[in-house]
Amino acid sequence: MRHKRVVTIDAFPESAFRHLERDAIICIDVIRTTTTLVSSVSQGRLSFTAPNVERALELASCLDSPLLAGEVDGCKPEGFTLEDSPSAILARKDVWRPLVLLSTPGTKLIANTAACPAVYIASFQNLSATAEHVAAQHDRVALLGAGAQGEFSCEDQMAAAWLAQKLVEWEFEPEDMPTAELIDRWSDADISLTSWGNSAASLRSAAQLEDLDFVLGHVDDLDLVCCYRDEEVVPWSDRSIALDILHSWPTKSVHMESS
Repeated sequence: MRHKRVVTIDAFPESAFRHLERDAIICIDVIRTTTTLVSSVSQGRLSFTAPNVERALELASCLDSPLLAGEVDGCKPEGFTLEDSPSAILARKDVWRPLVLLSTPGTKLIANTAACPAVYIASFQNLSATAEHVAAQHDRVALLGAGAQGEFSCEDQMAAAWLAQKLVEWEFEPEDMPTAELIDRWSDADISLTSWGNSAASLRSAAQLEDLDFVLGHVDDLDLVCCYRDEEVVPWSDRSIALDILHSWPTKSVHMESS
């Protein structure tokens, strides 16, 4: 008999410690950390994350010709080649060079989940693939947004709500009222609303419109599940087996009333 299947939505790096005993955590930082990581993995590039500059430099020292990318409080650290940018990563042809990404608070959130049995990286690009895989493998799931400037950013709320709604369609239930309310508010929202958020405003003020256009233009276009383990983000290799399990289950549509 399966356990009760539940999903909850939470935010900020510190929230990870409340959810480490769950079956799985999905980390979300649409603008831009998880979008950059999913893009990098889609290239076949080795992709690592670091919670701080010191660890990023340590990781880089162990790799052959690494690309150091990211930012701390909006500024690219000295010695880093790139900012946290999915469009910049995909524009590069040197896919043999490993990526080491540091981007606050996104990679700090990811690092804080390390003790959870299973951790996934999701962006708008791979929502359906991630939801299907997680539904096949797990029963108690937390969707965690990284947050931005002390707020649970609208794009992360939207991505979490979309993922949660997909899990509801696989017989999960919202674990709490805030989760149900976020699903009700955002699961049918138009992605264009992302462009009105503070994260998008920061990209515009920094003249980084290519990344905003990238986020808005790449929705569910990757059949890719990204897993985090030992500071590395890797593609799930046994997904076909998981989906065979998933599609053998009866499904039902679950309606959630607005509170």
